[in-house]
Amino acid sequence: MEGGDFLGFEQDGNSRGSSSNVNASFDETTGCAPAFRVLKQLIHSCLTDVCKSRNIYADSILQRLSWWLCSPCSKLHDPALHLMLHKVMQKVFALLLTDLRRLGATIIFADFSKIVIDTGKFDLSAANAYCDSLITAVGNSDIFEWISLEPVHYWHSLLFMDQYNYAGIRATDDEISPDEVTIEPKWSVARLFPEYIQRDFIIIVAKFIFDPWKFALEKKRGSSESLEAQMVEYLKKQIPSSYMDMLVTKINDITSHMKEIDFSDTSRDSSQAPKRDYTLEFVQTICAVMALDQNVEQDVLVLKRNLLKYINVKEFAAEAEFLDPGPSFILPNVACSNCDAYRDLDIGRDPVLLTEKEWCCVDSQCGKIYDREQMENSLLQMVRQRERMYHMQDLVCTRCNQVKAAHLTEQCECSGSFRCKESGSEFRKRMEIFLDIAKRQKFQLLEECTSWIIDPTGSWQTNTGRHHS
Repeated sequence: MEGGDFLGFEQDGNSRGSSSNVNASFDETTGCAPAFRVLKQLIHSCLTDVCKSRNIYADSILQRLSWWLCSPCSKLHDPALHLMLHKVMQKVFALLLTDLRRLGATIIFADFSKIVIDTGKFDLSAANAYCDSLITAVGNSDIFEWISLEPVHYWHSLLFMDQYNYAGIRATDDEISPDEVTIEPKWSVARLFPEYIQRDFIIIVAKFIFDPWKFALEKKRGSSESLEAQMVEYLKKQIPSSYMDMLVTKINDITSHMKEIDFSDTSRDSSQAPKRDYTLEFVQTICAVMALDQNVEQDVLVLKRNLLKYINVKEFAAEAEFLDPGPSFILPNVACSNCDAYRDLDIGRDPVLLTEKEWCCVDSQCGKIYDREQMENSLLQMVRQRERMYHMQDLVCTRCNQVKAAHLTEQCECSGSFRCKESGSEFRKRMEIFLDIAKRQKFQLLEECTSWIIDPTGSWQTNTGRHHS
């Protein structure tokens, strides 16, 4: 907020009568600009009091201010003010990432809580020194002086898809031999596979990470550029030979296992949902993960084409495309009533939230269970809002994609017909995500609400076992 004028949020309070603002566009952020200026002055005053006189009350205000702004239960909560503050955070965050790139860092992943970078260093001490210089350079800027950056983990090798899908070899101060290496896997994309497929999936990906690192460890002499080139060349040779043979063997194992299940399950009800093709899903997932290494991306695409051909699936068929089995669903600004920390929860992909019956604060010093009733109410509000948006959506032309302006016209001026901006199938998929969350967490009100939206006839009641008089 110290850079409010630089970020475009500082406005002249005496400019209301100027002719230049008469036709200015008005939105919710414009309406709360005076409140934003007061908030900025409050934060500046509290920071001054904390730094100069160690005022504990000012420090307490700063500690709880984010919760007051984000929590709907707070008297200070204003959605427009919260949105405006979030825009400032996004702008500062974008400037921070730009500054890091200017200093030579390669951004792998970034959100408000963590930043994953590629230092380009093969030595831990060199990577540590590089991060220290990076933090010092960023801290010298007036905009980022209140932002705290601290290295948490270093990796020798990291295969990263997103924060719920990655694996790597963690770097430590102690020298380790290849026999002592442990691969740390975290693959949410494989969680729906049977256990025997998950196990082999993790082993193959671990080998894909470990083999080039072991090769580089043995060839450590020479410059880092030549070493990386040798690693890439080594991996390129391994993909069409050893990895192809390994994956074909695994595909045969999965196929044999599925045939045994089909043979033993002769009494399968015809009304039951069709079985999943684990062979195809395994090929899609393992190739999507291996293709994360951009140095061998083309080689992995060739590998995928050959594997799809082996299981009689066309390369460009719709079913050959990889889709994340767990769609991301963010529940924003979930506040802890104990420590006042708040964060966004990815209910659809976070393995901790998917496996644990109780959702707890991630702060190691807290760990308090979140208020289930408050979370269910937040989800209910989101469901009702999504339903209103669906029923009040615009119609768009199928030909020119323009929004329908006149109420009585049956066709667009270009003679195209109109369609809903969001189809019924898309809306149903969104509601099924909420329904899945409700069933998994036993949110009864949320389950009834989403079930009624999906099927207003009430046939869902026979499945839930609830009866209403």
